Amino acid sequence: MGLFSMASVVSLLEDLLETERSAIMAGEIGSFQRFAQDKERLLQRLARTDVEPDELKRVQRKAERNQELLVAAARGLKAATARLEMIARRGSNQDQGSLRTYGRDGASSNLVRNRSDMNHRA
Repeated sequence: MGLFSMASVVSLLEDLLETERSAIMAGEIGSFQRFAQDKERLLQRLARTDVEPDELKRVQRKAERNQELLVAAARGLKAATARLEMIARRGSNQDQGSLRTYGRDGASSNLVRNRSDMNHRA
C-alpha cells in the first residue's frame, strides 16, 4: 500500500474511534456491535500496512480511552440494575417502593410513591 492508503486507514480508524466514543457517551448501546465489526475490518487492513509508531500510539490511546468508557458504562449498568432489583424487592416486601430520580434541571422527585400517597378508584 502507498502512503495515501496507509494514512487513510489510520484516519478511518481514528474517525471510527471518535464516532464510537460519541456513541458510548450518548448511551447508544445498539451500535456497539457494528463498531466492533468495523474496527476488526480496519485493524486487519492496518496490520498489512506500515504505520508510523506515533500514529499507532495515537490510535492505541483512543482505543484504550474507549475501552475505559465501556468498562465504566458496564459498571454503571450493573449498579443501576442492582439498585432497581433492590427497589423491586423492597416494594414487594413492604408493598411500597421509592425511586428518587433527578431531572435535567437537577431537581429530585419520587418515581414511585407510597400506596397512601396514591388516589385509588373503585
